[in-house]
Amino acid sequence: MELSPEEQTAIAQAMEYGRQISTWAEKHNGLPYRRDAHAKATGCVRATFSINGNIPLHFQHSVFSEPGREYQAWIRFSNGDMLVQADSKPDARGMAIKVMNVDGDKIAPELEGAKTQDFIMTNTPAFFNRNIFDYVADMKYLAQQKRLAWFVSLWPPRLHPRRLYIAAQTVSSKITTPLQPQYYSMLPYQLGNSAVKFSARPCAGMQFHTHADPQDHDFLTEAMAGQLESGAACFDFMLQQRLAGHAMPLDDATAIWSEAESPFVPVARLHIPPQSFSGEQQQSFCENLSMNPWHGVGDWRPLGSLSKARRLVYHAVSRFRHKQNDAPHFEPEGWCLTPEQTCDLSAVLHPSPAPAPAKRCFDSLYTPLGSAGAPPSCN
Repeated sequence: MELSPEEQTAIAQAMEYGRQISTWAEKHNGLPYRRDAHAKATGCVRATFSINGNIPLHFQHSVFSEPGREYQAWIRFSNGDMLVQADSKPDARGMAIKVMNVDGDKIAPELEGAKTQDFIMTNTPAFFNRNIFDYVADMKYLAQQKRLAWFVSLWPPRLHPRRLYIAAQTVSSKITTPLQPQYYSMLPYQLGNSAVKFSARPCAGMQFHTHADPQDHDFLTEAMAGQLESGAACFDFMLQQRLAGHAMPLDDATAIWSEAESPFVPVARLHIPPQSFSGEQQQSFCENLSMNPWHGVGDWRPLGSLSKARRLVYHAVSRFRHKQNDAPHFEPEGWCLTPEQTCDLSAVLHPSPAPAPAKRCFDSLYTPLGSAGAPPSCN
């Protein structure tokens, strides 16, 4: 990864600001030390990541190189703020996927441990920082707990109205369950010879039933737990290809690539089976899990100066909080909560309910074998 002297200086500053934010937030959140953003997890759940059988040939690289292959994965859902606050408060919402046991050379060898591929998303398609220099300037004020100072200031005079508007949209999100929004990468990536963005959208026909009280501090966790107690969830994972000659910049995260010009194409399916995820050990695992867009293999590269910053800043903040918490770090290879690869999951993975038998009332000539008439459900 090549860095200009200006980028090196900016990243070094951002790493220090990230540690400062984590230290300040700990005084408000209490232990443990958490991430400098997306500090509160609303749940880490087990999932499978299955590559579609009809994936376009030009997307068949990295984890997408084998149509039909299925991987185990972890998904961390989160609230975006640096502080742990009630789920009812408007905020950005995050979805980070860690796909495990992937094949290929690591793209960032300094990220030690097992080979994984991380897909990091929020529920808005654009970010309020264009590039690395916006990012570090904004973090400087966030480390001073001045959330609006980078967007607007009387002295020195400063005004970023468009980016302030995007930030306001980002932090004003209210949801009823983490399983319902569509999530976006915001930043572009190189896959083979194509520049792409990615997104995860709830599968067509998904139904969301929640009896969680929106006034409860952790109602999003409760809503997802209720859904997954006896039912499953799924997302279509999609790629959007950058088209030459269109307004699809690589180093401006505030820009939304037009879906009318380049629609998202489904390339994989995320399946979240019925499960429990609120045990103390799993919550600790979730807190210690490290996500980084540079966890990846093969012909896959994050693009743009912001991605360069995330590689080093995310790693630095992860190492800092693990050290402060005296917590071990390991990159998981499966659904077990420890480095051991065998564990009993019978208590946390719930059997899916058997599907109801299909009614045949539409067929006037249907008569069940060994029966004199139509079944009771058709009467």
